[in-house]
Amino acid sequence: MGESERRRALRVPVRGIAVVQTVAGPLHGTIENVSQGGALINLATRPSDELDVELRLGDATGFVRARVIRVVTAIQTWRVAFEFERVDEELRVAIDAAIASAVAASRRRPILVVDELGPRRRELIDRLAARGMTPLAPRTPLDTIELLTRAQLHVTVCMLAPASDLGAILADSFPWVTATAIDDDLGRTVDRAVDAWAATPVARLAPAIA
Repeated sequence: MGESERRRALRVPVRGIAVVQTVAGPLHGTIENVSQGGALINLATRPSDELDVELRLGDATGFVRARVIRVVTAIQTWRVAFEFERVDEELRVAIDAAIASAVAASRRRPILVVDELGPRRRELIDRLAARGMTPLAPRTPLDTIELLTRAQLHVTVCMLAPASDLGAILADSFPWVTATAIDDDLGRTVDRAVDAWAATPVARLAPAIA
């Protein structure tokens, strides 16, 4: 497979909204991943095989005409894979940006470190960097939320100190983020975070872009 074909086929995880136009009205769902040639979305109802879809990726919104190529049922949802037949130019630019940011994150390997104890936080940062990760250490809860809402960073693992009260916020507002515990065994703490990152969709891009 050539470089252009591989890039076209590469599906990257994104967070966004899909709105499928149906005769009964708009059907809202979520985007699971996109590529230059198609997307995978989750819907509450099975759509028709030919789709007009509005995709909302971050600040960009555009429309595609698409053909369904695979449908899989799950609990209370349908996972619908479709191939683009026509794409708005603005949306094409947004998809290219989403692919580029996911590829960059797969190489950068970001992990949040939320710990109020400065010496321990610095030691964790050093250990993560030595493992090839990019540790991000926000100083306030607002800084943490700001980093998590920046979709282009693809932050999916957050290390939390025992005193942190962010666990519930992560579960409610950022369900795609895996929280791992910080304890006094720093080697084990780092191992947990690195293992959690290795299981993320962004980490699984690495073999595809090698």
